[in-house]
Amino acid sequence: MPSPDVSGILSGMLDAVADFAVENYPLAPGTYYHVGGPARLALFPRTIDEAQSAYAWMRSQPGPHLILGGGSNVLISDTGFPGIVLFTTELGTLENLGEHRYRAASGVILQKLVREVMLPNNYGGVGALTGIPGSVGGAIFMNAGTVNGSTCQWLESVDLLGAGGARTVQMAPSLYAYRSQRFCAPEELILGGVFRFEVAGEDQRAVYQHYMQRRRDTQPQGFCCGSVFKNPPGEHAARLIEQCGLKGTRQGGAIISPKHANFIMNEDHATFADILSLIELARRSVRDRFGIELEEEVRILR
Repeated sequence: MPSPDVSGILSGMLDAVADFAVENYPLAPGTYYHVGGPARLALFPRTIDEAQSAYAWMRSQPGPHLILGGGSNVLISDTGFPGIVLFTTELGTLENLGEHRYRAASGVILQKLVREVMLPNNYGGVGALTGIPGSVGGAIFMNAGTVNGSTCQWLESVDLLGAGGARTVQMAPSLYAYRSQRFCAPEELILGGVFRFEVAGEDQRAVYQHYMQRRRDTQPQGFCCGSVFKNPPGEHAARLIEQCGLKGTRQGGAIISPKHANFIMNEDHATFADILSLIELARRSVRDRFGIELEEEVRILR
């Protein structure tokens, strides 16, 4: 965590919050796109108690608020964020509860859960979660996954903070869907969740190696958010964009990947406007040609 600068707006703050607060914090290095201006104030709580204090204080302040985890699925304006950003990256506890149950705080890197829990115990679900970037909190919030499954399938419960305080939601299939969920609003904070796994019959290390190699073969490497658009029902966003002839299209330092059309890469110091222009071009082209309205998977913060 960066050293705090407690000048300016931090004067007069609660000591418990000022201890992990940073003014004018640059957001670009904390996102997979490496794009975005500074946050007026960033909070980096290190424990659940600090997260609760930070969240309560943030809600009491005027201006916009944002909760950010690993930054894998956001595109932030070059002008930055004019309010308070609460980062969950320091909330990294991972606890074995027994009986194939594990409590993961929201800042735990999702691939740590795969490598340190699922693989050593040969738990099923590796094919669904392998290679997905970002943190547990972000994966829960967007129900991240692949064609083989999604995060919330292995959740037993999730711990949240909202306007009414802390609560625990028992997970059920009715509460989540493809790249979405119905239990956590954007302004609420995911503290973590309890995962329950089952031992698989198939060797999950072989499954892991297969899907890691498949990602290397089919997806570009570099600064990006992964898939920009959700797949429409019965279709693939990448195929639709490719059919519009947009692979390799450039705008400034950004490019629609020649390898996978649903990836827009920051190839050469791209700006927010560069990437957004290609997102809008892809959406408009698919709508005009196929009559299909693509929905962003990436969260755009203007």
